Amino acid sequence: MDEIREFLLAIFAVLVFVVIGFVIRRILSSISDKINNSEVYKEDTLRVLEEIRDELKQLNKKDTSK
Repeated sequence: MDEIREFLLAIFAVLVFVVIGFVIRRILSSISDKINNSEVYKEDTLRVLEEIRDELKQLNKKDTSK
């Protein structure tokens, strides 16, 4: 009976560690996704701003040539 109880306690301990590891992994994955999304947003914003700058330069050249 004691052997079965020790065996069940060992299984329970392993399950607890697996659940804790899974939760920590999900949290870190979520944080990583948020960081990656912010980097993508930053790159997209930068690209749009560069396009606007280029268009303004072209408009400025057209205005100065008149």
